[in-house]
Amino acid sequence: MNDFCTTADVVLVGAGHNALVAAAYLLRAGRSVCLIDRMEQPGGWVRTDELGAPGYLHDRWSALHPALVGGPVWAELGPDLRRHGLDYVVAPLATGSSLPDGRTAIAPVAPEALAAELDRLGESSGWGALFSGVGPYLPTLFGLLGDGLDGPVAQAAFAELSSGSRESAIPFERLLTGDALELVNEHFRTEEMRSLVAPWPLHLGAGPEAPGSALWAAVALATLTVGNPTPVGGSGRLAEALADLVTERGGDIHVGVDVDEILVRDGRAVGVRTSDGATVRASEAVVVSTTPDLLYGRLLRNAPGIPAGIRGQAGAYRYRRGCFQINLALSARPRFTDSRLDQGGAINLGRGVNALVTSVRQAEAGVLPEHPSVSWHEPTAVDPSRAPAGHAVVRLQVLDVPHSPSGDAAGTSYGAGGWDVATAEAFADRVVAEAESHAPGFADLVVERHITTPADLALHNPNAGPGDHAQGDNSLAQAFTRRPMAAHRGGYRTAVPGLWQIGAATWPGPGVSGGSGRNIAHVLTRDNFAS
Repeated sequence: MNDFCTTADVVLVGAGHNALVAAAYLLRAGRSVCLIDRMEQPGGWVRTDELGAPGYLHDRWSALHPALVGGPVWAELGPDLRRHGLDYVVAPLATGSSLPDGRTAIAPVAPEALAAELDRLGESSGWGALFSGVGPYLPTLFGLLGDGLDGPVAQAAFAELSSGSRESAIPFERLLTGDALELVNEHFRTEEMRSLVAPWPLHLGAGPEAPGSALWAAVALATLTVGNPTPVGGSGRLAEALADLVTERGGDIHVGVDVDEILVRDGRAVGVRTSDGATVRASEAVVVSTTPDLLYGRLLRNAPGIPAGIRGQAGAYRYRRGCFQINLALSARPRFTDSRLDQGGAINLGRGVNALVTSVRQAEAGVLPEHPSVSWHEPTAVDPSRAPAGHAVVRLQVLDVPHSPSGDAAGTSYGAGGWDVATAEAFADRVVAEAESHAPGFADLVVERHITTPADLALHNPNAGPGDHAQGDNSLAQAFTRRPMAAHRGGYRTAVPGLWQIGAATWPGPGVSGGSGRNIAHVLTRDNFAS
């Protein structure tokens, strides 16, 4: 956005929301920063556009920001971001579930309304038992979101969580290694409530049967107590406000520029070289928003002295499932069979937890699921500015799809050639039909639809690998102190001094929280951000 920089205290490769958050903190601490991103505008996967008909504002990728609004980034940067035009609106519902036979469950933001719903379902005791078992861990867990996991404080906290919970009804190690399916089946008796909880680990990169998904389910429920905030005017307003704040504080942001290589001299990262041959020197640090396979396989491909074992770990980095998304412009607001679900929030549409498990298994086997589970979000329920008067926008997201399909569990010929146009359109029809069974008449309201396949994700952002929205599997083998890989120990240091890694592939993982951005600024400055 300014004349291309040649040197800075900190050079950030990537200008997604985590990098922008890091830059805002670093600039406040007196560091100069230069952000370089291959995409045409800053924000990464935080972006809102008119994709077709004018007046319909679609979130192209991420949409809801409960972890950011409920965490320290909003508490500390919120006043400045508000000054740059960012504001949030929260639906009365955080989340809910719907089954085709009309059974539903809702999780209202208001505590008394949530208590009434739990009582209606007969789930008060199960909910109480879950949070009496998990609740004591939450302050420590949320505290761990504020730093890397490779330091002595985090290690001591994990040790205390384990040793101090051995007599608990839910020992921490069971939560850490267990799966969400087991957790919901143990605590909830209704299919409605199980279906409300079980899909949430998919948003964080772990399937419902994956080791570690029990903890992600509990963390998701606790995070959603603040509701499901979305920026007024679209998710992209966050990226715009962050970019404005960074430039206001004197930071340089350059887009449409590809960084080809990290420069290493005398064993230390000293800058970057772009694909067109320009170099930018870093006097203190280089910070990269990427995945370990790209970091060591491309950006550090010529760097000497990196142990073969670390390169081997990076090359074995795993991607599990893809993300399929449909952005829909509607001629009127859709209506659910249960009108309570019309209030907004993120609604899980499916056929029950057994069907969810089946669809995830089918996706991991490389075939299109016969009955995909659907995450429904209608931002116009709380922000009518997102569409022309009386109209609506809806995002349908499916997180149980193969990133590279080879067939179809429904027995059709689709998927055999990957995500070709015919497969994408046919699968979109299937997803819309699933949604129609929960919101009758919904399909007749569609003015236009825009499909994003895992192949599209991979094309837009190499960090998605073959099309993984979570930028890598986030089950136990590749989560917590093993994220992004064992050699990094849950922290941000890489094998090269002066080079740091942030983004969804690092702790605390996928989602819009700004966590890794804030954390790396803390590491580099040890600034008291709350002052």
